[in-house]
Amino acid sequence: MRSRRDVVGSGLGVFAALAFRRGGAFGQSVGLKKNAAGGGLRGVDPGCLATGGLPIGQTSPHVVLPSSSPVTMVGGLPFMPWYTGDDFPGLHHPAVPPDCFEEGIPEPTEDVDVVVVGGGISGLASAYLLREHNPVLIEMADRCGGAARGETWNGVPYSLGNAYVITPDAGTFLEEIYSELGLDQAVRVDMDDPPVELNGTILEGFFDGDGLDPELLPALEKYREVVTYMANELYPDIPLPGGDDQWIRDLDQLSLKQDIEQRMEMEVPDLLAGAIQAYCYSSFAAGWDEISAASGWNFLAAEEFGRWVTPGGNSFMAQRMWESLAALDDSVDPACRPYHVRGGCRVVDVRPLPFGREQVTYHDSYGNCHTIRAKHVVMACPKFLCKHILHHLSDRDFDKYEAISRLQYRAYVVANVLLDRPVKRDFYDIFLLGDGRFPMTQAEAQQRGIVCDVVAGNYTRAGASGSGSDVLTLYWPLPFDFGRWTLLIGTGWRGYAESLSSQVRQMLKMLDVPTSAVQQVRMTRWGHAMPIAAPGLIGDGHCEQMRRPMDERVWFVQQDNWALPAVENCLLDAKTYTDQVAALL
Repeated sequence: MRSRRDVVGSGLGVFAALAFRRGGAFGQSVGLKKNAAGGGLRGVDPGCLATGGLPIGQTSPHVVLPSSSPVTMVGGLPFMPWYTGDDFPGLHHPAVPPDCFEEGIPEPTEDVDVVVVGGGISGLASAYLLREHNPVLIEMADRCGGAARGETWNGVPYSLGNAYVITPDAGTFLEEIYSELGLDQAVRVDMDDPPVELNGTILEGFFDGDGLDPELLPALEKYREVVTYMANELYPDIPLPGGDDQWIRDLDQLSLKQDIEQRMEMEVPDLLAGAIQAYCYSSFAAGWDEISAASGWNFLAAEEFGRWVTPGGNSFMAQRMWESLAALDDSVDPACRPYHVRGGCRVVDVRPLPFGREQVTYHDSYGNCHTIRAKHVVMACPKFLCKHILHHLSDRDFDKYEAISRLQYRAYVVANVLLDRPVKRDFYDIFLLGDGRFPMTQAEAQQRGIVCDVVAGNYTRAGASGSGSDVLTLYWPLPFDFGRWTLLIGTGWRGYAESLSSQVRQMLKMLDVPTSAVQQVRMTRWGHAMPIAAPGLIGDGHCEQMRRPMDERVWFVQQDNWALPAVENCLLDAKTYTDQVAALL
């Protein structure tokens, strides 16, 4: 059996070139300026068409907040008056603006090598790896980064979404790209078991039985034994490693709950089941009985190798890739900027053209329509958007359409509590079990909407207790089917804020921080960041159908390729497919 150390990212390289190719795919004018070495002008067109993207600085994944901003009081705590994060006109793709097609199919006005649809980690990574080919990245939101956005307040960087990556294996593509982006210079590694809060008390050695009923010890020891075995002997690599992977497909047919119960060969005590459920809710926004054993162990067992935490969570990585792409515009005529990164622009249609090209139509931030002819299109947006964007997908690729239709998504809320003083306790992540009766069903989760864990925003600044400010990041999954829609309701914000305010007070008490220290609570909503890693999606081949390229022109790179909300999967699939795109250019 090949171990995780043998498989993950094996044989993958990384682009080292920092220069990018000058000129468009067909000699189309893109306003590239004279190069620094004194070479000739290439494609300079003082009258080039405006792209309609927001000014490049407004699209940054990580932003610095002012020291103070408007608040509204809820439950005695100061809240930012609305959400950050997903800014919906709808959780599904909004209707195609009628002015793009009211006079028929528009003619392309640009010719490029690569268009990347979506500016989250998957899109940023794809464009970054193809940066020498002048990629055009189009992002619907104002800011790039997707669920890997971040903010800095009073010198404290923190995450608005995903917060860490698993320690990479030596010599792999993941280690190389993390190093290339500077993560290894900024990281703090968390190797410890997370503490668990129970009845208001933080238990450092929960999984060793510290502070628990001795009768739980045999089950905890057996669970630890199973986790260690899965990490070191039977780790299920996703993406599938190829070769002897049938055992992973078979494992995927079981739920994580079924597999844990079978391997432990004993009844799982309620308290341990609640701790596993808290982890699954936090990581998957779904219960241990809803996710596949392959996906569940891919997360749970990987934690044994430690977590890399960078300032601002994974917005650090997103920011570094965005900076590299934004710098490409330094060689673009100012009249044509922004060129490579076009924020606030919504792709509404991708369709095939003759002679092996794809046509991409987008609606810009000013209400205008644009059409690009491209050799390759990387679909780095969620699959439910692909169904609407890819023209007549059910006719062009029915199997892909059917596979995408099987995906379901869950929402979650992230709340950042800005404090005017440091938290004295040095920790990264504390899971919250409350009174020990943790929600185990969708109905219970809906009735008792609870924050699953709290992360220290200042964790990367080891010994930062002398700092004047701090941030606590709270993860609140909505692990029930219509949770996403509750985020659309205009009155829903206050309901979430009221529920959150009481939980924030409990956490502050647990950490010995007075409520007077709270300067603002900021809630971020993510409505489509969590694909449910349901049993059978990998084992029955649906994920392979979803990620399979179309006509060697349309490529799919997103965390839902494998129905797994993992940054590593975004990066590995980006590497797999951008290598193929680069070979064809």
